[in-house]
Parts: sequence; C-alpha cells; structure tokens
Amino acid sequence: MKQVLAFTLFLLLPTPLVSAAELKLASVFSDHMVLQREQSVPVWGVANAGESITVKFANQTKTTTADENGKWQVELDSMKANAEPQSLVVESGKEPNRVELTDVLVGEVWLASGQSNMEWEMQMKADSKADIPNSTHSNLRLFAVPLTTALTPQDDVDANWTRSSPETSASFSAIGYYFGLRLHEELGVPVGMIQSAWGGTRIEPWTSVDGFEAVPALRSEADRIRSQTPGTPEYRKSQEAHLQQVQQWTESLKTALQQNQAAPPLPTQPTTLAKSHGTPTALYNAMIHPLVPMAIRGAIWYQGESNHGEGLGYVDKKKALLASWRNAFKQPELPFYFVQIAPYQYGEEDPEILARFWVAQRECMKIPNTGMAVITDIAELKDIHPQHKKEVARRLSLWALADTYGQADIDPSGPLYANHKVDGSAIRVMFSNADSGLTSRDGKPLSDFEIAGIDGNFHPATATIDGNQVVVQSPNVPEPKQVRFGWNKLAMPNLMDKDGLPVCSFHTHWPIDPTLGYNLALGCTWESSDPNAWGWNSGLTDGVWGNRNPQCFATGVSDEFPKSVTIDLKKTQTINLVRFGVPDVGSTKTVAISVSEDGKTFQEVGTHSFGQGKAERAVIEFDDTTARFVRLTYVDHHSGLAGGYNNTFAFTSEAEVYRAK
Repeated sequence: MKQVLAFTLFLLLPTPLVSAAELKLASVFSDHMVLQREQSVPVWGVANAGESITVKFANQTKTTTADENGKWQVELDSMKANAEPQSLVVESGKEPNRVELTDVLVGEVWLASGQSNMEWEMQMKADSKADIPNSTHSNLRLFAVPLTTALTPQDDVDANWTRSSPETSASFSAIGYYFGLRLHEELGVPVGMIQSAWGGTRIEPWTSVDGFEAVPALRSEADRIRSQTPGTPEYRKSQEAHLQQVQQWTESLKTALQQNQAAPPLPTQPTTLAKSHGTPTALYNAMIHPLVPMAIRGAIWYQGESNHGEGLGYVDKKKALLASWRNAFKQPELPFYFVQIAPYQYGEEDPEILARFWVAQRECMKIPNTGMAVITDIAELKDIHPQHKKEVARRLSLWALADTYGQADIDPSGPLYANHKVDGSAIRVMFSNADSGLTSRDGKPLSDFEIAGIDGNFHPATATIDGNQVVVQSPNVPEPKQVRFGWNKLAMPNLMDKDGLPVCSFHTHWPIDPTLGYNLALGCTWESSDPNAWGWNSGLTDGVWGNRNPQCFATGVSDEFPKSVTIDLKKTQTINLVRFGVPDVGSTKTVAISVSEDGKTFQEVGTHSFGQGKAERAVIEFDDTTARFVRLTYVDHHSGLAGGYNNTFAFTSEAEVYRAK
C-alpha cells in the first residue's frame, strides 16, 4: 500500500519541461504559404533550449536563441507583396539542423471563421460547385484548420497550406474562397485564406477567457471559466475547498451512522469544463490560438444562428470575441467584417426574435473597424444555409476594399435607418449610406413596412420613395408614432439602394422608445396571485411581445376571478403610462391597471378590454404618479377558447412602464 501511495504521489508531482530536440516551425508555417505584406511578420517554433536560431527570407536574416522551454521567435521586417515563390530557411546549432519551406509568397492574409455558413464547402451548393473546375489560382492559397477542441490554449494544428485548385477548393469554405479570390483579383497580390469554422457553434467557444475578462458585463463568465478549467489556480482552489467539504462530510457521516441518524448528502463536486465544441474558449484554444501571433490583415465572420435568441446580449459577446482576437494577434484595430444572418423559419419561434437579433448585429457595427453585410434579399426561408455564397463574399469584400484597402469609390454598406419624423398622418424615414438613391429590387411596391400609434399595434403600411427617404402611412393609423421594416424572421424586403445592397431591417422604437423613454419594468420581478405551473411563468418583463412560452406570461388555471400579477419596479419612481398586451391565444378580456408605493394600497389608473384570438396591445395614460408597484388585475375572461387553452388562464404578452414626457 505504501508503495502504491508513493507511486501515486510521484505521478502528481510537477514534471520538468523537456525542450524539443528537433528544430520545428509552428504548424501554421508550411510550403505554399502566404506571409502578410506591409507588417512585421512573426516567425516562431521550437528547438533545443538555449540553441541559436537563424531565419532567412527575402534577403533578411534574423537570429535569436531558444528559451528554457525550447521556444523561439523572430520578426521579419515589413515586406512588399511578392508573387515570386521564395524559400524560408530556419537553421539552428553549430552543425545546423535545417528546415526549408518552399513556394512562399508575400501578400494578404485573412482569417475566415464562424459556424456552418462560413464552414460551408464549395462542393455543397450547386452554384459554388460549378466554379470548382475553374478554381486553379496559383497565387490564392488555402489553409483549413481541422475541427478540434481544447480546454487550454494549444500551439499547433494538423494542417498545411495548399495552392487553390479543384482538388483543394472543393472542401474549402465557399465564402472564404470567393472572398480571397476577389481580393486577389482586385488588389493584384497573393492572398492566403485561413478557414477556422465549425457548424452549429456559438460565439462563446471562439472567445478566449481574456476576451470575456475585457468586457465588464462578462467578467463573471471569465471567473466561472477559470474556476472550471483544470490547471488554473482558481480550479485548484475550488477543488481543494470541495475536498475539505468531503472530509468534513466523512466525519459527519461517521457520526450519523454511530447515532443511527440519516446520512448527510454528499457535497456536490464543482463543475469541470467539458471538452466540447460548445464549451466557452474551447475553439479559441484549439482553432485560433495555434495561429497566434501570425501576421494577418483581418478577419471575416459568419455566425449567429446559434445565438440568435439572445437579442442585445450578443453585443457584449461580440465585443469579447474581438477583444480576445485583437489582443492575441497584437492588432487593436484588426479589421473585422461580418454577415448579418439571413431570414429563416426557425420553427414555431416568435417571428420577432430574429428581428431583435438583427438589431443586435447592427449594434455590433459600433465596435471600431467593423462592417456588416446584409443578405435579407438572398435568403432561402426553408434552408438555414443560403446558396448564394459568392454574393455574400462579394459584400464582405466591399468592406475590405473600402475600409481596409482605401478604395474610396466603394460604399460597402447598404442603407441604414438614421431617423424619422411624423409628417401629418405619415412618417418620413431617413437613411444613411443611401447616396446612390433608393429603389425597389423587383419593381413592385415597397414591402414589409408596418406603422403603429402609441399603443404599438402595428398595421401593414404603404411606403413610397421620396429621394433618399421613404414615406410610410396607413389608413388604420391616423396618428402614427412608430415604424418598423422587415421586422419578421421571414421578411425579405425589396427596398435597396441603386448599388444593389438591401436596406437593413429596423424598428424606430426598439430597443428604446424615443417617445416614451426607457421601459422602467424591463427585467423586473413580479408576483402572481395564481402562479402558472406549466412553464408560462416568465416573459412578463423580458422586452419581448411574445405569443408563446417562454416569451409570454400566464397566470394559473384557477377559476377564481379577479386574479392579478404585481410588478416590482425595484424603487419608487414617477410613472404615467403603462403599455401591455395579450397574445393571439387565450381568453383574457378586461385588465385593470393599478399602482402603489408600498405594495399594499393600490390606486386604479385605467382599464382595457381586449378582443379574443388576436394579439393586441393597449396603453393606459395617467397623471404623474409616484409608485414602486404596478398591478395588472384580470377582471374577467371571454367565455370561448382561443388556441385550445382553458379560458381561465390570464395571458399577458408583455407589460411596460414609462414616465413619458
């Protein structure tokens, strides 16, 4: 037993680092690669500790010494583009070990990353498959990172650079290929494309723990990751605390057994991160970090389908991703151009969820040195992988050519909502990036415009182009306040600029209502007099006017009326307007709104009776009132059923509270 214990302790002791006996370049270096022009170019690898290293390329000779772990790195001076194949030679020691890479070019290097729409291979769609026989381009080089995961940052990947050809392009990212080819043709220099993408992945696995740390709202996520990652001090601390709890539990168990009492529960072991493509940092560690600190020009990104239900929460995650990549590649202004995901059915999901995500993606454009390609006009509503990858790549390349390469004659952005004003019974909408003029893509009347009054009940609207503006109106809304465009997961609007780029979807009053101000109830808690036991116990203050669980709230099925739900605004404040609504299911009829400072004495400020079987919204306006609590009282219900639900459920799609000016 002592021998076994001694051997176990020996295995747990830290082992000394063993330096590499063989001279090696990092795996991202191989024959046929492209080195980034007009930047200093890191070249790195491993050798014996303390060994002298010499790197030769393009009439440059750089020397260094491998550190105690055998790692070494030099930086080549900035170089001009060169399409003539050259050799990169690395030598070490008195009797040199020697590594030589051949057919190395100097040009532009871009990283293409994201989920399946970026990973989607040339051979997988008819239009891109047709281009494979003509994909021989000696100065377009491809590097595909294999799908792999890791819990800690890795130094190498099993991949090599290749020349673009029918044999190599067929399994390469279609968007990566077309983007690289367009840059090669427009700039007249070699281009290297690095594909590092994995279908179905969220943004979190592509982000380093330092990236999460860089965004204040996500620092708790960084702490969680560190505490669950083997090898970190935080992980050791949490496991040691668990060990102490287990030891205490052992003593408690002995005592319980001696006294014939119930055994205490075993303490739950702290979580250890799973090695999975869904684990935060796992893809950064395995598929991005091995490329670091390679000199690259920028990155293109097509991802979001797996995060599309998060709304504005995605913005902080995109900030974290960019912080991690820009820090790792030592380029604080690394260009980053991304695709706004396409319209798609997404099953029975609320049709506004995707629209809110589009707003989040547009918000990401406020991060410096980013650009967004809108593709609402080339979607395939029943296929989450739209076919027209060449056009997606072209729109991404417009951003690179305009913003990265300074081609001032290109406006890479389609028109973006800028402002609006009420003009009698119509609303006039203004756009930025519309200098080329507005037009209808198919020559038909403009589609997918809706207009609403203060109650937020939207109606289909007619829209006409007036110069670089659009005038929107509806006979059903004589006093319009707000407009939305393309606000549906299936919307493929026909409004575009005369350069052929679609107008981005928008909502003049989401996420913040410019007329009413901030929704004071957003994210607040509540109590129901008749709690729902079937999962419809959320969604009341989540900012989503949903028709289904979990975006829609409901009371329980008790037949005792009136019943109520009371929202706690967290603090006493002045309010004067409540906006609320019912979904297209259920039998909710009359709802009374009351307010209170102490949660005990309530003052009714208004009531509204809804129809049945149709999603509706209502507004109760009242004089400025000091309150902390807002109560919705369900006075009665329709006798019939809608959506197959018992008529004693009281449904509410959303409740908003404002101090309107």
